[in-house]
Amino acid sequence: MTQQKLEIKELLTSFQDYLTYEKGLSQNTIDAYKSDVIKFTQYADLNNLNKNVVSRYFFELSEFNYSNTSKQRMYSSIKQFLIFLSNSGFTDNFEIENIKFKSELKLPEVISITQIDSMIDYFDHNSFLNSRNRTIIDFIYSTGSRVSEVINVNVSDIDTKESFVRLEGKGSKQRIVPLGSLLINNLNEYIKFRDSIENLKSSKLFLSKSYNNLDRTAVFRLIKSTGKKLGLSVNLHPHTLRHSAATHMLEGGCDLRTVQEFLGHSSVSTTQIYTKVTKEFLEEAFTESHPRS
Repeated sequence: MTQQKLEIKELLTSFQDYLTYEKGLSQNTIDAYKSDVIKFTQYADLNNLNKNVVSRYFFELSEFNYSNTSKQRMYSSIKQFLIFLSNSGFTDNFEIENIKFKSELKLPEVISITQIDSMIDYFDHNSFLNSRNRTIIDFIYSTGSRVSEVINVNVSDIDTKESFVRLEGKGSKQRIVPLGSLLINNLNEYIKFRDSIENLKSSKLFLSKSYNNLDRTAVFRLIKSTGKKLGLSVNLHPHTLRHSAATHMLEGGCDLRTVQEFLGHSSVSTTQIYTKVTKEFLEEAFTESHPRS
């Protein structure tokens, strides 16, 4: 364990004592505050803490569909933590009253893990199209991929033995994403159908019903029609699955920085307060927090 981790652990213990004995908060509130602060310390370098860092953190959190109650609690958690740091002489005092969550962004609705499973299980591996549809839905959710990444992924980008896929996102930026065991099972079944197609020229993983390259509109139609058949009231589109994956991972305890890396957001590489997540760490975080790992 590094010295920095030791310091953070000691800080969290002292912060918990501060909330207990000086603020007189309940144990449930203390546990919630501590959870929020742990995620914050995984995001921010406490040795270079300033108002811009906190502001950016709240901005990033706003991209996830937290309730207003959760947002208010997170704001209070970080505020109390900064007060504690200032009183302890660890950092300079600065006001955060003017730092707010980004509210003007309209976020897509999040669907539950049960609803995700019902969409995947709506299709079986009894035909090429059904197998493809089942695997596409699972792929989008399990990898948090964009539609453009789904239709452009090649068979050669998949490594089921090492449990990773290489995705090419915006600006031709490539990233490695873990493959969960459930998705690998679906991929293996689908690839059996794909491999049986004679004289196939396309290198793409997912194909149209005529065995050509898949169009993005076909993916939109698949997601929307599946939700409609299941009676889901949400206005479903592929990004709903991507956004749900990120939200479920955060709810599962994954830190924001890792989720940003998982989604391939450019802020991971352009913002100094982020650090590069290693392949091994991302795999571990994915396994621990993604429902279909």
